[in-house]
Amino acid sequence: MKTVTESIFSGKTHIIPMAEVHHIERDMREDYSDAVIVVLNGTTWNVGMDAYNNSAYLRHEEASAFLSCWCRYRAELECESLADLSPDEIIPGTLKALHELGRGDS
Repeated sequence: MKTVTESIFSGKTHIIPMAEVHHIERDMREDYSDAVIVVLNGTTWNVGMDAYNNSAYLRHEEASAFLSCWCRYRAELECESLADLSPDEIIPGTLKALHELGRGDS
């Protein structure tokens, strides 16, 4: 069974259970590049306001801390199922051939 170091983010203004995170959006408005919107599994969309009803909005250090925790959580959760995408693993001999091309060997 997969285990994670921490499954709940506890920040300055929000406590977020990591398993409930559906996705994360960056706030693309000018002067808000340090902010993220954390959309949870139960988050709904308000058509009239054109915004989420119950998402978590994080800024500054809290947003940065959350993103770090989220990346660590997902990496720990998925570590056994992540594919090794190094070229040599996908196509055996790729790295050797690339190095020979770079040296001009034939």
